[in-house]
Amino acid sequence: MSALSYTECEIDRGVVASARSTFEELHATISGRSGEYNTITQPVKGEFSDQIGQGLSDAAEANHSAWSSSMMACIHAYGVLDKISTDVQWYEDRIEEIKGNLSTALGNNAEPDNLNIVQQIVDSHNLEAERAWRDLETRCDETEERLRGGPTPENIRALAEGGHLGEDGLVGFYTTNDLNYFYVDEDNAEEIASHIRDAVLSGDRASIEKLEENPEFLALIGNVVARGQTAQQNGDQLMDGEIEFLETLFGDLSAVDSDDPGFLAFMDQVNSSEHISDSLRGDISRNLANSMLVLSDENIGGGMDRLPQDVVDVLDVPDFPDVNTLHHDSELPGFMDAYSDWGKPFTTLSNFLDSAGPGMQGGTEFSTTLMGTVAATLDVPYFAAGEPGDEHFQNVIDVASRNDEANYIILTGEDFEGNEFQHHESHGDLTPEKILETFYTHNWPDDGAAVSGITDWIGQSRGVDVGGVTDEIRGTALASLMGMLDDEDFRNGIFGTGHSVEDEEGLTWMDVSAGHLNGELAEGFGDIFLAYMDEFAETDGVGEEGGVTTGWNSDLGTVELSPESRLAFTQIIAGDPDAAARIYEAVLVNTGETMAEYASNTGERSHIPTVLAGSLQGLVEEALANESITRGLQHGEAADYQNKVNGAAIDLIGGAAGDAQVPGIVVEIAKFAAKEALEIPRHEAEQNVETLGDWATNERMQGFAISALAHGDPELMDRLAELGIAQEDPNGDLYVPVDHSEWDVQTSAGVLATEFDRVDELEWTDSEGTTANAVHNFLNSFGDNGSKWEDVSIR
Repeated sequence: MSALSYTECEIDRGVVASARSTFEELHATISGRSGEYNTITQPVKGEFSDQIGQGLSDAAEANHSAWSSSMMACIHAYGVLDKISTDVQWYEDRIEEIKGNLSTALGNNAEPDNLNIVQQIVDSHNLEAERAWRDLETRCDETEERLRGGPTPENIRALAEGGHLGEDGLVGFYTTNDLNYFYVDEDNAEEIASHIRDAVLSGDRASIEKLEENPEFLALIGNVVARGQTAQQNGDQLMDGEIEFLETLFGDLSAVDSDDPGFLAFMDQVNSSEHISDSLRGDISRNLANSMLVLSDENIGGGMDRLPQDVVDVLDVPDFPDVNTLHHDSELPGFMDAYSDWGKPFTTLSNFLDSAGPGMQGGTEFSTTLMGTVAATLDVPYFAAGEPGDEHFQNVIDVASRNDEANYIILTGEDFEGNEFQHHESHGDLTPEKILETFYTHNWPDDGAAVSGITDWIGQSRGVDVGGVTDEIRGTALASLMGMLDDEDFRNGIFGTGHSVEDEEGLTWMDVSAGHLNGELAEGFGDIFLAYMDEFAETDGVGEEGGVTTGWNSDLGTVELSPESRLAFTQIIAGDPDAAARIYEAVLVNTGETMAEYASNTGERSHIPTVLAGSLQGLVEEALANESITRGLQHGEAADYQNKVNGAAIDLIGGAAGDAQVPGIVVEIAKFAAKEALEIPRHEAEQNVETLGDWATNERMQGFAISALAHGDPELMDRLAELGIAQEDPNGDLYVPVDHSEWDVQTSAGVLATEFDRVDELEWTDSEGTTANAVHNFLNSFGDNGSKWEDVSIR
């Protein structure tokens, strides 16, 4: 009798085997093949109809769904029972193995009478038995979960991979004709690769037909890619067979040409092949590119080390000499040859990745290394078109920036877990500052749309954890970027890119900012601004040097940004007129909504929203003023650009009134805020541009007061409507235009004075003072906090 102490498994494998046979017999009966065994593990290959016996074929076809579901239930039950039997057998065998090891260890013990040593030996083997039992419990838990889940594609594929549904494990696919049930392995990949090779290199008609028409080829690749996307979204892993399928596919295609081996060399042949149609060429490229991105993802079982070697090698940048250090023209061809030897395969890789689907994302290391490769080579001078060009660099960034953790590394230098990322040694001393300045100050053909992807995700899905991206991750990434803008040297590079831009009017602007140079980058920053308006509006530290440290505040669960970084960031947005108008419109509407709420509030009065709205509008106006001064130094009046953006913002507000059903009172106050704050006189370029006008003066303030009070007083609104003062907004609600010239009355200035006399001493809606006092306090609080931004200097 063994001295081993272990837990007996009470599962009777004989009973399990009997139940398994019952389901196999039931499957045979349902499929009309009663008396035929192994209909699950050795099914008839082909369509669903091939699985059904001749006597039931008509009934099965007429009730395809029900028949198929019944058969799949039997297949699932059979597989689960086989897994149980296999797991129990594994445990029993493991216990026997441990017993044997214990017996041998005790027999070899040099001190058999030393009970302490004997007990230590027994205890160590008991521990192994306990681990085996825990492993069995884990396997049984997995089995229970699969049983509860039913015959889903994932469960059937997992049972097939475990060998519980026969040698090829395809009975689920044959039964459903659904590729989601197709269990793939390296044999499938070898067959597909051979058909791709024969179609591309020799135009084999049979191979072309299979690739174009048979779902078990390119469509199967697409299905495995979809499984990878699902795994990425759910935080799961691909099955071993699926990873082997992808690795084998690329491995075989890399070995097609023995004279010029490598996957990228094969893709050159795909691109130049005259044997295949453009449609098939596109299908091959897209499916393979999608597959490579999935295979590169270490989080689902792949990784950069599983990619074709020549793809990994092209990310190893040669040590190009500085072209300015070449001592003689005779050295230039050597430099060009070295660059071309690297650049041609990189160009092929860029074109290849560009063919991937828009939702496809690569692994973190691969994506980060791709961007690092671009950062390390973007400023290397090149002399031959297309080897590579800006479009190729931009394509690579576009694909690589789909991975948010890679973007986080580019911005912070660390992964989501806080581990420092080690860039490829051939990429030099890359830092977040160096990478971003290189990217942001480059003149991109797409106006910076691709590089904007590095930060676009920061403003998306706030308050929701998506794929490991939390608000803390977003906030930390933003804080890192803003921290760079706190650095004067970095700011100087961003605001003086060294590039010139010609506008629609034919004016050439020299040494423009990154936002002026790359408008799509400014638009992306605008989205971040809108997502973090509360943080940008914060007044603490504004006008006080060193008042706020940029960083994530874990106690408050929010990001804190220095005034200097906020103004610099907003000025980058101001570099593009469309982006500037868009955020200014949102800020003005925010001002309108704040005043509308102030006017209708019947509770305790609070000026916190007023202060924040004033600060936010003052920030944007100061950024616009800075951009206007910068442009005025080159061409004419400093006020021109800011007034142009102001007009565009007012137009957007008018459009929003109809499109988004914004209340008339909000639109009126927003327009009032824009006109009052930005009726800027034409100054000389070197003079300071006023940003906040005199709010509480004369007719404007009086109209503002009447409009706000009527918003919270239905009886007053009705009386003003009878007089022709109040009007209907697109929702059919009444509002009072702030500008009395828009009232439907004669001598509107006189009517304004009369009506103001009637309301200025009326009690405000919150009963904490008169109308005149309430409006005056609102405008003072608003203006005082907006003007603080004039004391923030970033240039």
